Amino acid sequence: MLKKYYLNLERSPERKKKFTNEWERFEAVDGASLPDNHPILTRMVSMWNISPKEHRGKCGCWMSHYNILSHIANNKQNNVIIVEDDAIQMREIPDTLLKSKNFTYLGGYFSHKKMMDGELKDNFPASIQGINILDRDTERILMTLSYYIPHWTIARDIVNYLDSRNRVRAIDVMLHNVIRVPQDYIYPAIFIEEDIPSTIHTKSRRKHPDIHYRLR
Repeated sequence: MLKKYYLNLERSPERKKKFTNEWERFEAVDGASLPDNHPILTRMVSMWNISPKEHRGKCGCWMSHYNILSHIANNKQNNVIIVEDDAIQMREIPDTLLKSKNFTYLGGYFSHKKMMDGELKDNFPASIQGINILDRDTERILMTLSYYIPHWTIARDIVNYLDSRNRVRAIDVMLHNVIRVPQDYIYPAIFIEEDIPSTIHTKSRRKHPDIHYRLR
């Protein structure tokens, strides 16, 4: 049986309306409300290259996913779906998801492995309907819009990796580097991003990931 969480800021109550009783709200961390001496504000390397407001937003996002992963690990919860509150479910969650034994993306977009090269615009990996292995030697999936944790030890291993780093980057970037946690993705994507103002970026993102893991 699936356990479903959505991350939601206290100041964004309108985003809760689309979630049914099958979903449990997990309070997201509001970066704008973090005390000035909070360690994450200086651990996150983006403090040097983006606006303070956006930096705090990224820190809040990082802490939100860190907290939910810690919660899953500490409570030894299995078969867990985590989505951000701007995720829109496009289709039913297939039974095949429960067959995955790996961290599994349920949405997001393909990017070059080298971050400076940006999103994939061609040469997309051949994907079959259902569970696909993510080849992290050639590409990565960005965004923590939605993902599946089949076993609590995966959440534990991610948290341990995050704890081991003195300096941290955006959470979706760091997930790619947790080598001991294999990654899959389900195709087509189950969730896409709603076209609403971002709580992190100062400007609304013009492109959003579709069910093919492409930015449109």
